[in-house]
Amino acid sequence: MSSKVTGAPTISRILRQARTRRDTSDIPGFSAAFGSKSRHGITQEETAKLAGVSRRWYNALESGRPANYSDTFLQAVRRILNLTSDEWHIVYRLTRGHTPVEAPVSPLRALLPEPVRDLVEHSEKWPLYVSDHRWDVLAYNAKILEIFPWMTYGLNVMEWALTWPEARTQLINWQEEWASPMMAQLRVHADQYRGDRRLQEVIEVVHRDPAARKLWDSPNLPLNVTHPVSHHPRRLYLPRQGGREFAVRFMAFTPIELPSCRLMAITPAEPAAVQPSFTLD
Repeated sequence: MSSKVTGAPTISRILRQARTRRDTSDIPGFSAAFGSKSRHGITQEETAKLAGVSRRWYNALESGRPANYSDTFLQAVRRILNLTSDEWHIVYRLTRGHTPVEAPVSPLRALLPEPVRDLVEHSEKWPLYVSDHRWDVLAYNAKILEIFPWMTYGLNVMEWALTWPEARTQLINWQEEWASPMMAQLRVHADQYRGDRRLQEVIEVVHRDPAARKLWDSPNLPLNVTHPVSHHPRRLYLPRQGGREFAVRFMAFTPIELPSCRLMAITPAEPAAVQPSFTLD
């Protein structure tokens, strides 16, 4: 479907203003990818690279030129530029001709016991979230947004980690430390929940990404991996921490009342004396 962009000046104004005010220190891995910047503002080229497209393609959007812009691309621009809700709805509606579709809500969200939700959402020490067997997020706390700001947009964990270009900017040694064990988990669940339509939608999204599809087909993926292993730390960049690398551990717990779900806690892999800034101010 060809987009009909009728509000080109409005789109240009919104995106340029958003780029100008964007604090790049809030983008995990930005300094490592582009070098340190002492001023606000992100360029078209930087925005395009984080979104996984050419500068020419991003420039076409910012200039308001009609094209078949995908929801994936528009959502990436939304997060990279941190568009407000009003800005996002205006840009999307002028570009696509209708209001944006909200991210799918897991039916298990309503079944999550309130005490478990309260535990997660009110915990102040460590980043916590709960996801279902499709990796749709059911609940999270404020601390998780200090590591993964994207979670506020309702993205599926697997879709973000395995297919989004910005994930590969934040997650160090993306294929070995992150994508391979996560893909192994996804393949196990694909066999375990063959009739789950929502899980099949997630797998289809993953398959559309060439690098992720190649990994899915790899004969070298670990077998029978069902959850992150806490003794294998993973490295990543954090918002407002420049190019400094952090090592974290993912600790998985099963809520007894929802055994198909996981409560995930993220803790520093090194003692506080070595890694003092993991808990952000």
